[in-house]
Amino acid sequence: MSNRAKILLKVVLTAALLVFLLVRMDLTEFANVLISADPLLVLIAGLFYFGTVFLSVGRWKAILENFDIHTPFAPLTQICLIGYFFNLFLPSAIGGDFVRGYYLAKRESRGMSTTLTSTVLDRTAGLSALLLIGLISVSIYPISVEGFSLLGLFLLVGVGFAIGITAIFHSGVHRHFGALLKKLHLDNFEEKLELVYQGLTQLRRNRFAILLVVFLSLGVQLLVVIAMWFAAQSIGVGVSFNLFLIFIPIVNLATAIPLTINGVGVRESVYY
Repeated sequence: MSNRAKILLKVVLTAALLVFLLVRMDLTEFANVLISADPLLVLIAGLFYFGTVFLSVGRWKAILENFDIHTPFAPLTQICLIGYFFNLFLPSAIGGDFVRGYYLAKRESRGMSTTLTSTVLDRTAGLSALLLIGLISVSIYPISVEGFSLLGLFLLVGVGFAIGITAIFHSGVHRHFGALLKKLHLDNFEEKLELVYQGLTQLRRNRFAILLVVFLSLGVQLLVVIAMWFAAQSIGVGVSFNLFLIFIPIVNLATAIPLTINGVGVRESVYY
């Protein structure tokens, strides 16, 4: 399928999901809820969410240093904000990760493959933290939706994620997988995979960097949960914080699946 066809399919699916939600929504009530939101709590939610930017930059910086890229915090923050803009507002095939990799490569005069590899590892760390927070939370506060245990859902996704990571980063499996890609004449993909593998290998040798990346990843996801909880409180949704620790990771994991433009429609449907 061509890139244009993929984009068109995503646009159609995004529009379909949004229409599905709109026809079931009382727009007058929706407007009244927005008007009645507590401005102070909305501001607090925004500040917590904005705080995730700085933790994310710190995490990316810790990863980059294993590639011998020592970009100062301020320009790295600017690059991240540009990437977030592309993620949020531009419905194109160019994702925020690609934009981050492009601007960093341009600034540091490094190859795109190296900088993009760092964004892949950054994204992987974030997904790992999401799964960990959700799994721990649902283990402490078991919840079922329509008879289906959410603990089972997190275990299933977690096992699949672990298998995928092992298949890519385990030395033996990595060798065989790389050889298979070469046989299939996918040398370009194999080279990129090798860069990711080498980057993770460098990261694994630096225990302090691993602990820092894990700590910052958990911090980012916890701040997102806190921000969403304050946003809910601002419109009078009196749901316990424990539920947010479980459902926000589910929402964010769902939007990571590239089915629509920037996860729009999927995010709202999961909340619904």
